[in-house]
Amino acid sequence: MRVKERELNLDWVTPLLAVGGSYPMEAAAHLAQKLGVRHVVDVRVECQDDEHVLREHGITFLHLPTVDMRAIQLRMIHDGVAWVRERLEREQKVLIHCEHGIGRSALLALCVLVDQGLEPLEALDLAKTRRPRVSPSPEQLKAFIAYTQDVRDRQSVAWPVPTLEALGTIAYRHLRMGMETTSGS
Repeated sequence: MRVKERELNLDWVTPLLAVGGSYPMEAAAHLAQKLGVRHVVDVRVECQDDEHVLREHGITFLHLPTVDMRAIQLRMIHDGVAWVRERLEREQKVLIHCEHGIGRSALLALCVLVDQGLEPLEALDLAKTRRPRVSPSPEQLKAFIAYTQDVRDRQSVAWPVPTLEALGTIAYRHLRMGMETTSGS
C-alpha cells in the first residue's frame, strides 16, 4: 500500500515536531523514509502503535496511555517532555499523536514547546496556527496550566501562568470564527 502525504493526519508545529492523529502501520516506512520521523509518542490508551513495525523502520517509540478527552498525568507529561527534548536536541524529528490529533497529543506538544522556551500562550497560538484542529479539552488545558506552573516554579521564568479563559480563547477560536461567518451571512 502506497501512503500519500495528504492521507496522513499530521502537521509540523516546528521543523522537528509534528502533531497528529492515528495512522495505518503501513505508513511507518513513509514516516521514516519520506518525512524523516525517527521517534513516535503515542498517547492513546484505546490502542497503540506496533512498536515492532516502527522499530523495523528505525523509529523509536514511547507510549503514554491516556483516555480520550482526558489529561495526560503530570508525571507522564514530564517524562514525555524529557524524552522528546532529548531527541529534539539531537535534531531528530518526533511525531506526537493520539487518535485525532486534537487534544492529548496537542497537550504534550504544548508542554514540549514551553520546555523549548515558548511562553504558554505563544505555544498554544503556534500549535493552533500550524494545526487548526488543535482544541484540547478543558481538563487537558488545566493539565497544561499545571505543567506551566511547575515549570514556572522550577525555572523561575518571567511569563505568567495562563488562565483557562486565556487558553480557551485561543484553543476554541475556530468556534468563534465559525459563528462570525454564519452570523454575518
